[in-house]
Amino acid sequence: MTKLEGIAQAADGLSDEIVALRRKIHEHPELAFEEQQTAMRVEEFLNRLGIACRTGVGKTGIVALLQGGKPGPTIAIRADMDALPINEPDGLPFASKVPGKMHACGHDAHTAIVLGVAAILSRMKDDIAGRVMFVFQPAEETLCGAAAMLEAGAFADPAPDAILGFHNWPQLRTGTVGWHPDAVMASSDAFDVTIKGVGGHGAHPHLAVDSIIGAAQFVNQLQTIISREIAPISSAVVTIGKIAGGTARNIIAPSVELSASVRTLESETAAKIEAAVRRILEGLKVGMRLDYELNWTKLTPVLRNDKPTMARVLGAAREMLGPTNVIEMPSPSMGSEDFAWFAERVPAAHLRIGSKIDGHDTAIHRADYQLNEQVIPLGMKVMTRAVLSLMG
Repeated sequence: MTKLEGIAQAADGLSDEIVALRRKIHEHPELAFEEQQTAMRVEEFLNRLGIACRTGVGKTGIVALLQGGKPGPTIAIRADMDALPINEPDGLPFASKVPGKMHACGHDAHTAIVLGVAAILSRMKDDIAGRVMFVFQPAEETLCGAAAMLEAGAFADPAPDAILGFHNWPQLRTGTVGWHPDAVMASSDAFDVTIKGVGGHGAHPHLAVDSIIGAAQFVNQLQTIISREIAPISSAVVTIGKIAGGTARNIIAPSVELSASVRTLESETAAKIEAAVRRILEGLKVGMRLDYELNWTKLTPVLRNDKPTMARVLGAAREMLGPTNVIEMPSPSMGSEDFAWFAERVPAAHLRIGSKIDGHDTAIHRADYQLNEQVIPLGMKVMTRAVLSLMG
């Protein structure tokens, strides 16, 4: 039996168990930094495999280490664990049992796949040259978990030589994987601004300073940053997602609060947008007699693949799935992924694994999201082969 056949046979043999585990996790979704039950299931599974793990890394994260029988590099593979604040409709026999929470992004399947990889590799550990690090990350949806794990020493001892990441992708046919040669997903900055005026009676605007007029002007001017200050060939998005101010129709609001996100594919573009936002706010201060408070947070950098690492991963995927089922994606995503913090530390490769259900058109972060569970054994096969390829 060849190594590829052995991996495939092991994944198929584990499939029912790992799919059942995914369903258990799906029934009990947990939001960012609340992944207590999920972490407990991960720890219990790893303990049965005899794989040592550190828990509570970055609040609810887990780092586990499988020691091979021969010396070699340390290769990490990461799974995210958190769910979303979405109410799942009835229909699935294993639908969420927690009102208002749902695994609408497939992190339950990601966790199950990496546990399956751990189970396969634990069976061949005597032949493994090196160590495999399994990273189970909280709070990906809020883009806070990876940084929290790194700050807590996830890569302290040992530091991995490379790391693998992946995400199921319901727009891609099941049985395929997608990849992009450079920038994979956008950076994400967040800012919150309070525009401060002077409250007053709606009948006497000359005795007040209207913060709502200032907020409207601010929102309008923001749109000119992308259209008139960023090169047309550079990708960038500025979105005001929340605005709140005022208490009654005849009272001039003393303040307005706005929350926004900024996505780019180049760090220089993100810096240019931040500078423009600050300049616009200073202009409102002078031109409209307003004041402001601004809080700007860099959530995650651009996620970029390391080309040599990705080349070896793509070779492994082509071996497992066939060359025609490994598809170069036409463009990166303007969504963000805090796996980028790991990718800044060590060489990284990130794949999209097709999870489409024929006849069901959906996307991540939707209440009608579902994945084809065949992605679980397929993901186990591809990622196991990729880990071994990087270990040489």
